[in-house]
Amino acid sequence: MKLMKLRIKHCLTIAFLISAIAALSQPKSTLANPILIRQVLQTKTCQGCNLSRAKLSFVNLRGADLRNANLASADLKLAELREADLIGAILDKADLRGANLTGADLTGAYTLDTNFCGAIMPDGEKSTQGCPK
Repeated sequence: MKLMKLRIKHCLTIAFLISAIAALSQPKSTLANPILIRQVLQTKTCQGCNLSRAKLSFVNLRGADLRNANLASADLKLAELREADLIGAILDKADLRGANLTGADLTGAYTLDTNFCGAIMPDGEKSTQGCPK
């Protein structure tokens, strides 16, 4: 009987270790942290934070401080980003279609493959970058 209890205990320990290793090896969610999204919506400040793949379309982030924020693949369609500080922000594959970027500072922002189609750029001009031809 003791031998059987010992085997069961060892089997349970091994099963626990296997499940722990499996849980740790699972890829983490690539969606932005909802707490950070709530923070940026309430305070309009999120310097250096990871908002990659965040759903921020139609939001009012006028004057937001998003310096060095990771906005890669973020959905910012029709977002209000006038006068936002996007210095050093990562905007790779971000969707900024129709966003208002008037007066926004994009100095040093990484923008490879960003869709600015219809976005109002800092100079007040409507962008055609990423628009169908």
